[in-house]
Amino acid sequence: MKSLFISAFIVIILITSWIIIYNFIEKSVHNINSMLSEMEDKIYNNNWNSAVSIYNDIYIKWKNTKKVLMLVIEHEEMEKINLTLEKIKKYISINDKSLSIGETAALKYFLNHIREKESLSLHNIF
Repeated sequence: MKSLFISAFIVIILITSWIIIYNFIEKSVHNINSMLSEMEDKIYNNNWNSAVSIYNDIYIKWKNTKKVLMLVIEHEEMEKINLTLEKIKKYISINDKSLSIGETAALKYFLNHIREKESLSLHNIF
């Protein structure tokens, strides 16, 4: 009976930890995606200074988020996001609208992929 309680306690801790981490991922991805959409609007309107400012905010947000995500997410996923952020930075600095928008879309995809990968679904369980 004692082992049943210990097992149940461990399962509860695991589920609670997953919920906390998933909520963090969900909130972070939502915030960064909304900032990316705002940055896209600035790029479409050729407002490059504002786009750079928003990019810097996104980079700081990602840098802080990455510290937590490194504990639970594959490093390959993190590197894809880091690489895409660097590409966006360079494309914005040379005022290249089409490549900036393309990499922004890729970054949104990578972030949403992380969120979906960490969600509780039958696809992820089996």
